[in-house]
Amino acid sequence: MIEIQVRRWGVVATMAATLLLAVSCGEHRATAPETKASQDQNPGTNLLECPTNQTATNSALIGLLGGVVDVGATAISVPAGALTVPQLIQVTVPASNYMEIDVTAVGFESFLFQQPVSITIDYSRCTRSNIDSQTLHVWHIDPVTHDLLEEMGGVVDDKISRHITFTTGHLSGYAVAN
Repeated sequence: MIEIQVRRWGVVATMAATLLLAVSCGEHRATAPETKASQDQNPGTNLLECPTNQTATNSALIGLLGGVVDVGATAISVPAGALTVPQLIQVTVPASNYMEIDVTAVGFESFLFQQPVSITIDYSRCTRSNIDSQTLHVWHIDPVTHDLLEEMGGVVDDKISRHITFTTGHLSGYAVAN
């Protein structure tokens, strides 16, 4: 009887180790488009300046059935079927002069989903009254240089609470621009 229980635990441990190995050996795929656009190539587009000196971050293991990782009202929503194996996803709102976020798959330099995910950025820390009259978009940015790489679009869900949502198939740095 004890020998059977030991074998069962051995099988469970082997399956868990295999799953962890599969996750750590996942396919590394590019997240950014090959072409690079800068603010010089997008005249009139400026990153939304809303300075903060605080960084907030959160992470969660998202399974095959999907899930949400949030930092306050900033969140990524991963639908069922977007992942082929469970993945640890991290959302960071860094200390910055701009309204930017960084979303990563922990352990990967780049990551693509099987289907689009939805990301909501909370820009409520931006207190200028003229923001509500501006057309806002989300841009995929270089988190170091803040160069604009790809316009992601976005829909302002709520002008009062200041949330903008967009969909993407890749993870990287994003910022709100006008």
